[in-house]
Amino acid sequence: MSLPLDDLIGRDLCDSDDQPIGKITAVYQYPTDMNASWGAAAVTYGLIRKSTHLVDLEEAQFDREAVWVPHTRHTITTAPNYSPVVGDTLADHDAIDVRAHYWGAAQPA
Repeated sequence: MSLPLDDLIGRDLCDSDDQPIGKITAVYQYPTDMNASWGAAAVTYGLIRKSTHLVDLEEAQFDREAVWVPHTRHTITTAPNYSPVVGDTLADHDAIDVRAHYWGAAQPA
């Protein structure tokens, strides 16, 4: 990822069909032992009943207004949602759950 994670807050997130899902409301880092420089975005969507889920940012594409991820709407809207207890880094077990949801058992080093 070539830009600071905080610069993503407020951008639209679009799915693999180029459809907007919601707004990025927070960005969390993965634990340092995962060697992941991209992190996960909290995306909030819905007009009446708002929901927030984490979206893994590996292989995401960025421009000034939006972020595109290679995931379907269903995958995003069924993703887990965790907030860090302290700071902006997900707990090890929460990060593993998010990565497993998007990429299955095959995790990049």
